[in-house]
Amino acid sequence: MSETVLVATLGSEPQVVTLTLDALLTRGISVNRVVIVHTNPQLPPIDDSLKALHRVFVAERHYEDILYVPHPLTDAHEILSDVTTPHQIEAAFGSLYALLKHHKAAGNIIHLCIAGGRKTMTIFALAVAQAILTTQDAVWHLVSSSNLIQSRAMHADDSADVQLVPVPFVNLSAEGSASPRKFLQTLTVAEREIVELLVREGLSNAVLAQRLSKSPKTIANQLTGVYLKLQQYFGLSQPLDRAMLLVLLGKSS
Repeated sequence: MSETVLVATLGSEPQVVTLTLDALLTRGISVNRVVIVHTNPQLPPIDDSLKALHRVFVAERHYEDILYVPHPLTDAHEILSDVTTPHQIEAAFGSLYALLKHHKAAGNIIHLCIAGGRKTMTIFALAVAQAILTTQDAVWHLVSSSNLIQSRAMHADDSADVQLVPVPFVNLSAEGSASPRKFLQTLTVAEREIVELLVREGLSNAVLAQRLSKSPKTIANQLTGVYLKLQQYFGLSQPLDRAMLLVLLGKSS
């Protein structure tokens, strides 16, 4: 059975999650599951934010019928401590990509809140939204009154103090004259095998190499060739990378 899932990025303000959820429920949206996307839970400020959310969802059972699921961002080896370096951003993109891809494959409706966490999380979350989400899903930003922000209250006494702002996102991989499915047909068998696995699971080069019994260097070289073909096929002026490949091809499988 399909679910309606709120996926929220987390930073130093855990109330962003509960305020967003309250606003969705007020709109009559029946949320079944809340997934909290976060970095290392043992490091500040994430540790305190997760404790506050655990208190609301688990200890107090404020939302009895809603499943609460913390989801750490990871690379191939460990939970990310932050999302600031190019490696961390790429790994976080892949981790969130795999999460949303899983929920869409299950037929779930996703409400993605990008109000929490670093600005880099907002940027890659929007990129993932363009690759994965459809017209039945939504991306939200949260605007709160100054008094509510200063109080750091987990719930608003007055619903007027909270405003959900829909964030437009463009489906860059929508079918058209330059179709992602048609592009896959231009690749070699080896290239298509790598791309289909990457699009399906958002894996790193190291994991792709392991899964396909190839060297990481071979994977990197073959992906470089795919990036060039993709740039030429879609008539793009800028060189492409892994994130843009996923944005363009995310709905092709």
